[in-house]
Amino acid sequence: MFFVAFLLSVTVAHGAHAQGIEVSFKKCLACHPDIQKEMAQKGAHAPFKQFQCSGCHNPHASNYKHLVKDEISIVCKSCHKGKKGAFDKKYGHKPFEDGECLKCHNPHSSKNAGLSVAKGEQLCFGCHSNKELLSRKNKHGPVKKGNCLTCHGPHTSDHEGLLKKGLKEICASCHSTNNKKTEKSHLYYPVQGTSCTSCHNPHGSDGRHLIRQSSHKPFAKRECTVCHNEPRAKNPLGTRGSGASICFACHPSSRQDFKKINSHVQEGVFCVNCHSPHASDESHMKKAKEVKICFHCHEDTKEYTTNKKNQHKHPLIKEGKCSPCHRRHGSDYRLFFGTDEFALCTHCHKRHANFTHPIGQEAVDPRSKRDISCITCHNLMGSSHDFSLRLDRKKQLCIQCHKGY
Repeated sequence: MFFVAFLLSVTVAHGAHAQGIEVSFKKCLACHPDIQKEMAQKGAHAPFKQFQCSGCHNPHASNYKHLVKDEISIVCKSCHKGKKGAFDKKYGHKPFEDGECLKCHNPHSSKNAGLSVAKGEQLCFGCHSNKELLSRKNKHGPVKKGNCLTCHGPHTSDHEGLLKKGLKEICASCHSTNNKKTEKSHLYYPVQGTSCTSCHNPHGSDGRHLIRQSSHKPFAKRECTVCHNEPRAKNPLGTRGSGASICFACHPSSRQDFKKINSHVQEGVFCVNCHSPHASDESHMKKAKEVKICFHCHEDTKEYTTNKKNQHKHPLIKEGKCSPCHRRHGSDYRLFFGTDEFALCTHCHKRHANFTHPIGQEAVDPRSKRDISCITCHNLMGSSHDFSLRLDRKKQLCIQCHKGY
């Protein structure tokens, strides 16, 4: 009986205490009068409007700025869990991945939807350059209206570029690919189920119909049959040759590049893996930015360069450039270098041409039994150690070979 009475007294006391805390948080306004205007706004955050300051803040002490109870992303996700699986998709928006919710959202109130810190496309342009998007003569409808979220998700997506649907589906959700007008504009070649962005820029272009900036000559001249079968053929999109041979018919000089010791033309690797056969916004008709193309196959390199711990990397890697050191098509040197490693590195690092660790065929790595080169000790793709060294230079790196005997 005494135990029951004790529980009741604790419960009542706790309830009174909780109520007291809820009421006392109105006292926040005494020291923070500026937030009263925010509370009165139509778009105020619900807990904030209801004086539930303790939902996010600790009133006494905290390890985080503004007395926030925990890391911002943890505080936000404690309430905003998203729909089932919404935050567990393959691709994540960088601020979301880094837990920087406040880069896009105001935690108290905003005149913009979703507590956004800016309106419409201006929110996106806070990080993403609008120069390329808005400088083009012709713009995609959603871009004109500033509706980035028509095509992109703000947090996560199962599709690259945070697209709401796959490349083959998203355009068709607004643009019909099965009508006479579409058939005529594509010279009666079937386009259902193809990727529209292989020819069209989804944001803007100086060309008509959002065609990308540079066009393959046969494509520009509407001479599709140079590469493809006739549009009324059984397999109209089939090519008139197999593999790289169809490209070599017009680009014979490239054939010599692929005859080098190391060649990018191998089984399953074809020119269109890297180049667009129709139109491109990149030099040499590349399908995307150089580093993106390379990372598509070289996932180990991507892991090195994107690992946050690997802060030290070659300047060209930081710029997303691979070709100044590596040859795209073929090379007679290992790792597709343009020349031998020592000559390649000392072309820029001239001081090291006069003095360096023993290097070359006379300096043999006892582990691999092959010649020592610059990349024996340096990992230029990404390292957590100074000078992009593979291990700590004070001792750990050296004792890999110098065992002291």
